Amino acid sequence: MKVLVLTDDRVGPIMAGSALRAWELARAVMHAGHTVCLAAAPGSRAPVGEGPPLVTRPPWRWAEAVVAPAWSLPPHAFVGRRVLLIADGATPLLAELEVLPDTAEVRHRRISAAARLPLVLARADAILAAGEAQIAWWQQRLRLRRPEVPVLPVPFGIPDEPPPAERSEIEGVPRDWAVVLWWGGVWPWLDLETLLAARARLGRVPVSIVVPVASRPGGSVARFTEEDLLEMAERHGLAPPQVVPLGQWVPYDQRHRILHRTTLLAVLHHPGLEARLSFRTRALDGVWAGVPLLVSRGGEVADLVAVHRWGGVVPTRDEVAAGAALEALLTEREQIRCRHAIARTRDQWRWSRVAAPLIDALPRLPVAERGSVLLPGLKAAALLARLTEPEREP
Repeated sequence: MKVLVLTDDRVGPIMAGSALRAWELARAVMHAGHTVCLAAAPGSRAPVGEGPPLVTRPPWRWAEAVVAPAWSLPPHAFVGRRVLLIADGATPLLAELEVLPDTAEVRHRRISAAARLPLVLARADAILAAGEAQIAWWQQRLRLRRPEVPVLPVPFGIPDEPPPAERSEIEGVPRDWAVVLWWGGVWPWLDLETLLAARARLGRVPVSIVVPVASRPGGSVARFTEEDLLEMAERHGLAPPQVVPLGQWVPYDQRHRILHRTTLLAVLHHPGLEARLSFRTRALDGVWAGVPLLVSRGGEVADLVAVHRWGGVVPTRDEVAAGAALEALLTEREQIRCRHAIARTRDQWRWSRVAAPLIDALPRLPVAERGSVLLPGLKAAALLARLTEPEREP
């Protein structure tokens, strides 16, 4: 089957989560025997490793199936030829946008994404979701579609190959200090503040909290700088090397070097809908490299950490519990236990296995009977009309 995988993100040696997911899904589908083309944002180029052809203009007429994020499908994807339309709903974008500051750019993205939802619900032949909460969210919204539209469990994954053995030191971190890596961006729904407060409770213990502060590849509506980090750290009485900014985005094929230097990978969040629907994608890098995890309660990954004993799960916004978990997870005994637990379950998260529900569905998935696009189109048009409304004076 000819499968077009689409992302509006920039694919390349340096890329963020949505581009990474598109690249790895496209590779998994290709290795399963399908003919795949990956369409990505301008400026994209192939990362290191074997993969499908990469273009910036999607070959819509060529495709027999399209796999694309639910929130970035162009209007013409919902009309025309009866091609399989598989919407990737693994990013809870509407919940994320509700937490972001109410800027003009965020309002534009919020309205644009909301306008696509009725069209996706009317036209998609299948939905991809990451975790039970996401599956339930999509099923609730698809409940009126007949026949039933499948929601396929396709979470985030890890490379099929184990990480290379190379390791790099981190500039600013003393060689004999432990590293707690905050992996990924600093977004409003995430809770770096509690991690820093927890670190402050450890006092003079030789532990560095390492936080990436480089701009997201392709740009972002969120900004968090080195100055922001050091100001936040100072509020908790911390200073380098207790807190160390990571000033460059780590290339995808080099991330194992910093992961092998890492003692604990931490991702804490605030409570809310985003947390319940989340699948903390970068936490899977810890599973790939065998690094114990510290996460907040709530969301699919927190449940996995608890069930498989990959690390520690703490209540949201609880610096006392986070501090106690930090202290425990940095001990040799807990490091050995967690790393053994990760090794026992790591293989089931390989991309070739994670993508299996999509790969299995492609040859047998019928183009679902679709309802009229008129009403969903009117809903979408009404929302999009708000994008041209003049800004009101405060």
